[in-house]
Amino acid sequence: MEVKVEPREPRRIWWARPRKLCALERPGGGGRSHRPERRAAELAHLRASGVRLIVSTMRSRHNLAAYDAIELAFHHVPVESCAAGAEALDELLGLLRRELRRAGAVAIHGDARTDFAAAVCAAHLHTAHDVDPASGLRAAAAAGLTVTPEAARLLGVDYEDVQPRSRIADSTASGRSVTT
Repeated sequence: MEVKVEPREPRRIWWARPRKLCALERPGGGGRSHRPERRAAELAHLRASGVRLIVSTMRSRHNLAAYDAIELAFHHVPVESCAAGAEALDELLGLLRRELRRAGAVAIHGDARTDFAAAVCAAHLHTAHDVDPASGLRAAAAAGLTVTPEAARLLGVDYEDVQPRSRIADSTASGRSVTT
């Protein structure tokens, strides 16, 4: 008997290209916060949003059996970190170039950290649509994805252009007052 799952939008998702390409946290949450019920609901939402292919950049094979079980195509490219992701970035840009010509959408995720997925989508926007990579990373951060200095460096972007408030955060973390 098939159980009906109510779709639920993932907590951290960025539609870099509406109805074509999104970056998100691992469906169901990452690491110890992962919940199979949440995963099922978020996958139902992705399916309802037209996602036909999931790209996992997690080092582990977690979630792949769940994608297989619901007959959702997937591609797994394990990525240690943004700092070590240049080769994987090139591979995924080629994959996206091919896959985004077809009907339906592609979703790309890491685990709890979303910096590499955000970088891949920002790089795609730059190569395919001439969108400034810093602008893409800013949009990803605004949508709730983590964007790290390593993600900016991977795309040749100054992190200060992505997170202009980082100096304020550094000042706050150091204990100095930022109020005037």
